[in-house]
Amino acid sequence: MGYPLVLKPLNGNHGRGATINVRTWEMAVEALAIAKKISRSVIVEKFITGYDHRILVINYKFICAAQRKPAAVFGDGKSTIQQLIDVVNSDPRRGYGHEKVLTAIKVDEMTEQILSEKELTLNSVLKKGEELFLKRTANLSTGGTATDVTDIVHPYNVFMCERIARIVGLDICGIDIMTPDISEPLTEIGGAVLEVNAAPGFRMHIAPTDGLPRNVAEPVVDMLYPPGSSSRIPIIAVTGTNGKTTTTRLIAHIAKTCGHKVGFTTTDGIYIQNQMLQKGDCTGPQSAEFVLKDPTVDFAVLETARGGILRAGLGFHNCDIGVVTNVAADHLGLKGINTIEDMARVKAVVVEAVKPTGYAIRNADANLVAAMHKNLDCKVAYFSLDEKIQ
Repeated sequence: MGYPLVLKPLNGNHGRGATINVRTWEMAVEALAIAKKISRSVIVEKFITGYDHRILVINYKFICAAQRKPAAVFGDGKSTIQQLIDVVNSDPRRGYGHEKVLTAIKVDEMTEQILSEKELTLNSVLKKGEELFLKRTANLSTGGTATDVTDIVHPYNVFMCERIARIVGLDICGIDIMTPDISEPLTEIGGAVLEVNAAPGFRMHIAPTDGLPRNVAEPVVDMLYPPGSSSRIPIIAVTGTNGKTTTTRLIAHIAKTCGHKVGFTTTDGIYIQNQMLQKGDCTGPQSAEFVLKDPTVDFAVLETARGGILRAGLGFHNCDIGVVTNVAADHLGLKGINTIEDMARVKAVVVEAVKPTGYAIRNADANLVAAMHKNLDCKVAYFSLDEKIQ
């Protein structure tokens, strides 16, 4: 490949174990040893000169860009390098790890190597105005800084980055570019794409050291929850004294045959796509939450029993459809429910939780169920064995 080179670990991050501008065999051997402390496999690349840029692409669209600069100090003609580092680290914006918008500069093996190459120590005094880079990488996590350059990125570079995101298949990615001038096309100025990051940091864009802060949270939220689309999955809640489990299973089967990935709860257990994941009476709010938290479920059918409602509520704020099969004098005398009217009041909680655009489906043959309309502000539907019922 020819010198100069870059050696870095295959699965490293935050610039750990990376050595740039390797110009001799001896430097290459040393850089290999440093990289192998992080990974068994090491990448060798051509060293590209220029400025380090991070391009953020969200939902395959260019959002913003920042020019990154390695951790550095400026000499004043009287302070030692360590004293200059201490002054930089006293900036209230700097902290440890990711606790603040900037990270404190840490003197590590890379810093000591740079000082040794320049025949300097931490006690050396730099000339006034002399800039000394203390890291070979421009990561914020190693003390680097960032300047927003969103408004000057050349349209070709924007197109290239959006195309890269599509080719790699990452809806959120950070593309690292080394180029002398991001306002010129990479193909004409001799820059290069260094890497594509699957989990890019947002700090340099939200709170750049210099330049305009960018709102990168909004496009992420808009991608996950497109404006105008529902962020909730359909929920059908089934309650009553008898027939809840059978009704729940029938509805779940209908939804499954329509192509949905269904999660449902019954007195038998919790089922995710027809696989029982928990056995036992699972008709309470904790079981409902189990289904609603499952990332593979896109349709929930929840058997909702009296005990769970009285003990801890429903496990959801609203449902799209609430079904009440019937109310009978079973389980009276428990938790203060002593009359069938009290029981009906408990069951009514399910249909009262139906969204205004949803349906409360009730048994017209059961007087107490049919009468559950006083506190409803949703649509209503009835079912009956009597085709002539009014």
